[in-house]
Amino acid sequence: MLYRILICSSLLSLSVAQAQAAEVADMAAPDSADGGAEIIVTAQKREQRITDVPMSISAYGTEFLDQIGGTELSKVSAITPGFVIQLQDKFAPGFSVRGITSNDFSPQSELRVAVFQDGVPASQATASYGEMFDVDRVEVEKGPQSTLHGRSALNGGVSIFQKRPTDDLSFEVKGGLGTYDYKHLQGVANIPLSDTVGVRFGAMLRKRDGFVKDVYGEGSYNALDAQAYRFAAKFEPSSDFKVNLVATYDVDDTKGGVPFKSRTFVPLDQATGAIIGDRNFWTPTHLNSFGTIPTAYFHREILGISGTADWTIDDRLSITSITGYRWFDACQSGDNDGTPTNIIAYEQCNYGKQYSEEVRLNFQDVGPFEGFIGGSAFKAKNGMNFDLGYDERAMALMFSGTLQKFAPRGLTNAEINALLGPAAAGLKPFTLDRQLTKADITTFDIFGDVTAHLGSRFELFAGGRITWDKKKASLQGLTPLGPSNLTGAGILLQPTPGGAVLRGKNSSTILTGRGGARFKLTPDVNLFVAYGVGKRPETLQINPTRPADLIPEERLDSVEGGVKFRLFDGRVVGDATLFHYEYENFQTQGLVNGRLATVNAGKADATGFETQLNVALTRELSIFGSYGYNKARLRSGAFKGNRFRNSPDHKFAVGADVTLPVAGGSVSFAPLYSWQSKMYFFDDNDRLDLQQRVPVALSDKVVDEFQGGFGLLSARLTFKGADDRWSFALVGDNLTDKKFLVDAGNTGDYFGIPTFIAGSRRTYRAEFGVKF
Repeated sequence: MLYRILICSSLLSLSVAQAQAAEVADMAAPDSADGGAEIIVTAQKREQRITDVPMSISAYGTEFLDQIGGTELSKVSAITPGFVIQLQDKFAPGFSVRGITSNDFSPQSELRVAVFQDGVPASQATASYGEMFDVDRVEVEKGPQSTLHGRSALNGGVSIFQKRPTDDLSFEVKGGLGTYDYKHLQGVANIPLSDTVGVRFGAMLRKRDGFVKDVYGEGSYNALDAQAYRFAAKFEPSSDFKVNLVATYDVDDTKGGVPFKSRTFVPLDQATGAIIGDRNFWTPTHLNSFGTIPTAYFHREILGISGTADWTIDDRLSITSITGYRWFDACQSGDNDGTPTNIIAYEQCNYGKQYSEEVRLNFQDVGPFEGFIGGSAFKAKNGMNFDLGYDERAMALMFSGTLQKFAPRGLTNAEINALLGPAAAGLKPFTLDRQLTKADITTFDIFGDVTAHLGSRFELFAGGRITWDKKKASLQGLTPLGPSNLTGAGILLQPTPGGAVLRGKNSSTILTGRGGARFKLTPDVNLFVAYGVGKRPETLQINPTRPADLIPEERLDSVEGGVKFRLFDGRVVGDATLFHYEYENFQTQGLVNGRLATVNAGKADATGFETQLNVALTRELSIFGSYGYNKARLRSGAFKGNRFRNSPDHKFAVGADVTLPVAGGSVSFAPLYSWQSKMYFFDDNDRLDLQQRVPVALSDKVVDEFQGGFGLLSARLTFKGADDRWSFALVGDNLTDKKFLVDAGNTGDYFGIPTFIAGSRRTYRAEFGVKF
């Protein structure tokens, strides 16, 4: 969706859980109940059992991630109710929590769903999706979490925590080979240097061909070539003072680009005019850049450093400091129009660096109170360079609607020039629009959260955060090869007057908060209710040819309530939550007077239900499941009645783990099936009345930019040695080879030629692991 934006079961009640658990009440407790049963989370900035946290949260530890083959964050989203990741590629991920999507790539914009790496925010979407490697746990928190995690957690957050050094000397090597020329190798070393100092090193390489092949055998699209490096260190001079350092470095370097594919035109051989493919989004095609736009590629580097210091003053007070630094540089090029004909191509680079510091005073047993107060500072410098290249002759036919009339065959560039006749000589075979945007962001926060224990079974909690924000933004629009002969200026991106740098700044102050209650029905059964307010601060949008727009503040008011339970020594763990939220000033994209602009869609709301259940039936067999219902709708303006993009109404997952002893070790089988209902890729829901263009030939005439309901089946078969020192696994994903979309529309949609991006296909791989 990046390119479109840039240019233009029933309630699982407690009684049911108890009935299921009664069957296993006399059985021995399992050795591990990972994936939620015993996991400890820090969502409220203190260690708690997940069932004791009065909010909707999903969390997954190392063993469970291994069980489901969780090498991708998208696999986590598949099993988490209310959480969807739209992954056209790692450059342009879209994180959606309960229907609210966050994938705005402008340097000054705020994310609606926060992503954290070891307590440090990834404030730009392009640098938010990294490799899942040597991870300790993943936490997904839903609902407004601005009080706990800052204003970017307007409707939730995703926190990823790397493994920290332990006191044991150990080494681990893993690797794998699979279909689509999949290769994977990683190693981790954990080294205690003394009684107070320990370090952990890790490195990983992962490669895979893309799922859409080039028709000429020149490679594939959406391939993977990733490296990841991890370092962690601990310094614990005493039981009262601890310092942990985590550094992550990710590198992506692939060729082939995003598999944009046109459903309007079949691919043509440009030399002969022969049809060389079809319009199915998953079949081979040929895409190419031209002019000064480089051959399709994706290169990204992300460096993240997090330092956490904990000082225990006494039994009641402690101080925590989290210091963070992140730097990233990401570039990508590709073919926007989805055909071999030279029409539009792009190159985009996003870059930035940020510094953050958070200090808080934690307290407990101060009378009936526990909680924290603190402050933070954040400084970021972000930028984006965006180039669009065009063949003016092809654009002339497309703007007039003539090119669209030749569907489905379309025209080669030679045929376009012949059709134009003498007029072709006056148009450029290549011209370029360029926009350079930058933003400096400075933010200060004061926050606090208090829980009052009113007796042994009842507690109230409340918190708030006040944020002072200052932003400076700039925009420069250029036509590096001179004005277009077709328009006399830019084509889709307009130059600023004289190529000048336009600047603006704005400041804002926002207040967010939360409150609620928890009641212990029993020591292992909790009822909770929570209310939260999340906000996205106003944003200054600088325009090249008209005054700047001040995008108003967005506000979300949410209430949720539910039950959490942990029964029979942790063999049955689950939750069920009802929620409702109302949204004001929801900002999306649309056409205003024939130009692409930010549109205030006004009010929106959602009502939903989420549930999760983990049951350890025996030592050998455990099952889990989740279900989410979310009726999220826009309630005013032109989009009234529409669904949020990337937001299925229904979503569920079921899985199991069966482990049996065999000679020399054990064998385990872990199937997983996840399903979601129909989902649109844009807030206009591909409605024909919202896609009328001038001339009419540019209008979208087919409602096809959505993904219908679909399910994905995966499975993992693992053999482990008796001493757990070696393992061998066979892993399959999308075993039924379901053909599905991860995005649709994009740039071409504004000219009646939308493009479509295929999701992953069926894959197999063999993995090995050795510990010593």
